[in-house]
Amino acid sequence: VTLRMAYLIGIDEAGYGPFLGPLCIGATLWQIPDSQHTNEFDLYDELQDCVTTTLKDKSRIMVGDSKLAYKPKSGLQNLERAVHTFTNLLSLQTNQANTITCPDFQSWMKAIGIRWQAWSDTSPWFKNYNCELPVDVNKSIIPHLQTNLETTLSALGIKFLDAKVMCIPAARFNYLLNSFPTKGALLSHCSLELAQSIVANQPPAPLLVHCDKHGGRNRYSHLLQQLYPDYWIDIAEESTAISRYYFGPPDQRVQFRFVAKGEGFLPTALASMYAKYTRELSMQAFNQYWQQHVKDIKPTAGYPQDARRFRAEIEDQLQNLNILEEVLWRRS
Repeated sequence: VTLRMAYLIGIDEAGYGPFLGPLCIGATLWQIPDSQHTNEFDLYDELQDCVTTTLKDKSRIMVGDSKLAYKPKSGLQNLERAVHTFTNLLSLQTNQANTITCPDFQSWMKAIGIRWQAWSDTSPWFKNYNCELPVDVNKSIIPHLQTNLETTLSALGIKFLDAKVMCIPAARFNYLLNSFPTKGALLSHCSLELAQSIVANQPPAPLLVHCDKHGGRNRYSHLLQQLYPDYWIDIAEESTAISRYYFGPPDQRVQFRFVAKGEGFLPTALASMYAKYTRELSMQAFNQYWQQHVKDIKPTAGYPQDARRFRAEIEDQLQNLNILEEVLWRRS
């Protein structure tokens, strides 16, 4: 009997609103044992022994909305408990106790970042930057969480296959924006491209892709048609709450769904944590660079109002350092 398996992909972004720093889109890829029930399959339910959506229970991994997991005052530890535990699962070498698969920023971006080398090239703040990871969490707790996660997954026949982040610095973002009518279209296109690339090397099987809705948009069929020109895209529904599409042959049926507040789906919540973590690490690189060049400058998270303050304070140095406008500032 051939085992019917299927894939789940969750996609979410961090840093869509800011003018400074990268837009980060995260994706996680899962394999589940039964393709008949992809719609009802709830990973939160299945993994409740080792995963929780609240911050109260420290024996399990909090996987949820990254805005809940990350507060500047409490640092990166909640994000790190999740992303480093899951990333350790991906490394093929058996992870000795207390080893972290990605022990620093550069190895993180190499393992998780898509086309990072080429895209970060023009941003001087990434040039020689590195920092040790994890930043805030005590790394000795990771092996325990990892063992618990591995045991649960293998008992259920579920596999965590991959995590990737498309980290798009300002220069790349502005370049891409020339090809799209709006920032929202750029986000949708890159999100779908990421979904396509994360599953590209896997054997074919039915697939469910779950995305957070993009800036109030309800229609995505034309975007899917561009990325999957060989298929007729069936529109199942398009509403404020959810937009759903199907295409492909029965044994490799693909469903895309775009849901308002998509974090209720575990793969999407985890993708949002990967995106947020990568964005925060990138902002540390950005702020550290400017602190070396502008005395006592207060770090920025890059959101519009504060970005303008920051911009005014580095103005004099921009010319001196020969940094072009499009390398620094994201057009909207």
